Amino acid sequence: MMNILLPTDFSANSRNAAVYALQFFKDTPCSFYLLHVVPFPAEKLTTGYINMSPEVKKNFEDLLTWLEALKTNPDHSFHICYKADYLIEAVRAKVLEKNIDLILMGTKGATNNQGAVIGKHTSDVMRKVKCPVMAVSENATFKQHKEILFPTDYKIHYGSRMLRTLLNLASLSNATVKILEIFGSEKEPSEEQMENREFLQDSFSPKVPIHQTYYSTKDHNPKKIFVSNRNVDMIVLAAKNLNLCQKFLQNDQDDNIPFINQLPLLVLHG
Repeated sequence: MMNILLPTDFSANSRNAAVYALQFFKDTPCSFYLLHVVPFPAEKLTTGYINMSPEVKKNFEDLLTWLEALKTNPDHSFHICYKADYLIEAVRAKVLEKNIDLILMGTKGATNNQGAVIGKHTSDVMRKVKCPVMAVSENATFKQHKEILFPTDYKIHYGSRMLRTLLNLASLSNATVKILEIFGSEKEPSEEQMENREFLQDSFSPKVPIHQTYYSTKDHNPKKIFVSNRNVDMIVLAAKNLNLCQKFLQNDQDDNIPFINQLPLLVLHG
């Protein structure tokens, strides 16, 4: 049984993420926790609780009715969660309370001349909440994942918990994991990087029947990486790898990173 958190503001964007979750985990028993967070004046956040408004109640009722009609797995259940708090604090609390395995959320970021970018709320959750987070664009429609791109510079050690999430999700689709090795200079890979590379290889095979391919690049530009990997179905990053995460997730006004409109992005913690 998986516990999946679905933050929702009842928009079409968050509904699309919920549909994606139902389809992705159609063969997996899941408890889906639908979390709606409302902002509240700081001086009234001592309890973190206010009464749910009639409008929010109605939105939850409509959402539950809609999801129940869509689900195809009798082992899928839905639970509503409501909190007056800052978004990050509310999500963190629910992750601990419900032993959440994955946060799956929609993203509707700003746009620039190179396309859509990851929204600030989604980027904040990915970086600040220690739980695997999958972001699904408002334009995404589910398709079976056949190839997952995993960029890495091997500058961190990958823990078993972090890799377990990737391996579990890859096995649902029997997907190939395409490991993109990013080295920044002629002196790389270092001895430490090679040790991390060997650990990563050992974690995948032969214990896990998932095919991996490796190739290297010295290009750190996410825009070019996206363009040269058009056939992948998902991109995976490790949150502890701050250098790469900042390049992919930064949302600065002058240097927005384009988010592929039909491609989920998974950030791993652990």
